[in-house]
Amino acid sequence: MSGQRPGENRFGLTARPPRRPPLGERLRDVPLASGAAYVLAMAVLAGAAAWPIYQTPYFFITAAGAAVLGVGIAGLSLVQGWPWFTTLLATLGASLVFGVPLAVPSSLGLGPELLRGLGELLMRSVFGWKELVTISLPVGSYQALLVPFFAVMLGTIVLSLSFVWRSRRLDLLAVPLMLAAVAFGILFGSSLMSPAWSVAGLTLPAPRETVIGAAAFLLSLGFLTGRARRARRAAQTLRAASGAGKRSLAGSARRASRSALTIGVLLTAVAVAVPVAAVPLRVDQRDVLRTSIEPELALREFVSPLSTYRGFLSDDRLNTELLRVTASGAPAERLRVAVLSYYDGEVFRVVDPARGIDERSTAFARTPGLAVGATAESTLEVDIAEYSEVWMPLAGQLSRVDFHGKRKQALTDGFFYNEQTAAGVQLNQLRPGDSFTLRTNAPAAQHGDLAAAQKPGDRSERVEQALFPESLDKWVAAQGLGSTDGAALQELITRLRERGYLSHALTSAGPSGYEWQQERGNIGFAPSLAGHSVGRIDMLFSSLLDKQNTTSSTDNADLVAAVGDDEQFAVAAALIAESLGFPARVVLGFHLDDGTAGPSAAGMPACTAGSCSGRNLSAWIEVQVAGGGWIPVDVTPQYENPISPRDEQTRDPQNTTEVISDGATEVTPPEADPAGGGETPDEPAEEGADLAWLLMALRIVGLVLLGLLVVGAPLIAATAAKALRRRARRTAAGTTERIAGGWDDYVDTAVDLGLPAPGSDTRTELAARYDSPNGRMIAVLADEAVFGPVAPGPAESDAYWAAVDAERALLTQEFTRWQRMRARLSLRSFGRGVRAKKARNG
Repeated sequence: MSGQRPGENRFGLTARPPRRPPLGERLRDVPLASGAAYVLAMAVLAGAAAWPIYQTPYFFITAAGAAVLGVGIAGLSLVQGWPWFTTLLATLGASLVFGVPLAVPSSLGLGPELLRGLGELLMRSVFGWKELVTISLPVGSYQALLVPFFAVMLGTIVLSLSFVWRSRRLDLLAVPLMLAAVAFGILFGSSLMSPAWSVAGLTLPAPRETVIGAAAFLLSLGFLTGRARRARRAAQTLRAASGAGKRSLAGSARRASRSALTIGVLLTAVAVAVPVAAVPLRVDQRDVLRTSIEPELALREFVSPLSTYRGFLSDDRLNTELLRVTASGAPAERLRVAVLSYYDGEVFRVVDPARGIDERSTAFARTPGLAVGATAESTLEVDIAEYSEVWMPLAGQLSRVDFHGKRKQALTDGFFYNEQTAAGVQLNQLRPGDSFTLRTNAPAAQHGDLAAAQKPGDRSERVEQALFPESLDKWVAAQGLGSTDGAALQELITRLRERGYLSHALTSAGPSGYEWQQERGNIGFAPSLAGHSVGRIDMLFSSLLDKQNTTSSTDNADLVAAVGDDEQFAVAAALIAESLGFPARVVLGFHLDDGTAGPSAAGMPACTAGSCSGRNLSAWIEVQVAGGGWIPVDVTPQYENPISPRDEQTRDPQNTTEVISDGATEVTPPEADPAGGGETPDEPAEEGADLAWLLMALRIVGLVLLGLLVVGAPLIAATAAKALRRRARRTAAGTTERIAGGWDDYVDTAVDLGLPAPGSDTRTELAARYDSPNGRMIAVLADEAVFGPVAPGPAESDAYWAAVDAERALLTQEFTRWQRMRARLSLRSFGRGVRAKKARNG
């Protein structure tokens, strides 16, 4: 067209959408101050509700940063008049740019640290919700778990302010959105509610949660009340300006609809804020969510550490340094490696074989490694040398653990802790070169006089009666102590140790003997089977009982008969304690340096100058007494008094076949490793290919694809919806409907490009406004098809759609690529269809 003006396309239309209304007009009657006050006040309540989850000063930086970003994005969207997709892109972009410094403080920096932080941000945005309920509280900034809270705060603030500032119909949705933000802290928090308050005889349960819920309810009520007042004033102004004194039926319907929506949102506020805050969740259900599953399933696959005990005493590992311990503060006497609380007749286990992974006392949970406000009584620096196990060396009740070195993040991710037993596991397996710092408080087991101890008043069965060897009951009865109190237990364990003989092997190592044998003066060797099954323990007590029945002496030195080491004697002592009514558990660990270079009180040498080798590893038991405390009891048998040679000649060999009713235990052949692993010591272990790099690459690719999917989801959804709408119009049942649908598709394309909506214009009038080359033609053809006396044929409808497609292509070519992209994402045409349908229905 020759009359085309600058800035216009060849249809006489501007290439850009129509000019936005002035800012002052768009801000008229917008509740800027009151809307922002409500949203920010609710954000403060959301932060107060989520504080117990994190309890770290960085939490305030995250909360404040998310609030500033949310207000800024919503304000820019209001001033610039951004469509919803632009606002969404701005929010996603801000979260990517500011998410790492605000929610991933462990990755502050440039280069690899920043890339790792972005990966953590994307991963925790998707999977952080699950991990947040499977970790012990408080989490601090552990594993970037601040990301879920950051996402909740940023998303709810942007959406709520956008609804309040830019929509007079959807502003009510700000209430459930902000209530959901408040509910985040309560639902993902601890199952233990705050202590009740009692004032003037009135008890307020869970005061913190109740106050937060009540405050959220009152703020929401005030916001809805203010909104209703503004709506009434606007309606009164409109009626006064138009001179209309009567209320129309349509106006009454709209007011009724708004009132119903207000009441619905108010009821939602009551239903969410008060009950969720005031009703405590069941502790066992929450504990199940926060514990179990991941570590327990893995622990079932590992061999019991007690079964591998003898492997540390072989000649090649006896003097090998396993780890080094440097202690400061209150001295720690024991370093506990594994706590085994449950016996299944074959081995002592960490996990209860009867109750499974949901049992609270066996559950290991992720821990962020800190207890806020706790003052450590003792600090231990642990450096791993040749110790390569999953069982974590700990001392006392853990207050904090900090891993160091290149594997810091991997070790932090793999650490699980059991508060009931004060034991930990490292699923990523400790390796030489790893190091960590332990800060502990009270010891896990209290020192006490076992002889004066009383039984716990309420105890559950920890060992089935069928797992007690008959020989154990007979031997206990043969001692004639006449009681089952702590003094009797102490005496029985003393006799067990003094009538036992220490041996770590099944066969002799030749004339010179093993190293452990040489260090003890090469006192006579006695063969000892490995294992601690019911059959093996029955053999031990049968030997003691037979010896006692064949002599009249009562001197323990003359009654030495049972051969074994800490593996068998710890289990035997634990079963004795259980048979008398004292709960007991087996502990594997090290005795730390007690100031002497020789054996400790346990009979095993303590770690010298903090250096712990295979010779220093031992097992003992912990016995629970009245009050819930645990007393450590050493059980290592003596080796000064050997078994009587006369008894060895007159008695049958003790290498008997072991038979158990429920299943046989494999006896290791003489040439095998004494630990029972089934491999000879010289056989090299097979190492699989290291695929860690491949897993990391797949993880990064997956996160990138996930991010692209999240960003591209609106484009995919909008494009698919329009394609389905176009297909429905093109394949309509009648040819008239197909042609009318073709015209509607042409108009929808123009509206999505930002051109004026039809309003009350006819097809020809609208075609004249658009002034496209073939617009008037397709408008006339559509009118003839709809209003003409003869219905068009299928060929005519197909030709019409071909013309519409050509005209749509010409129309879109006159706009920029960015404008065409916005048109594909625009939903204005769907809104036009809804308004047209309402107009047709009256």
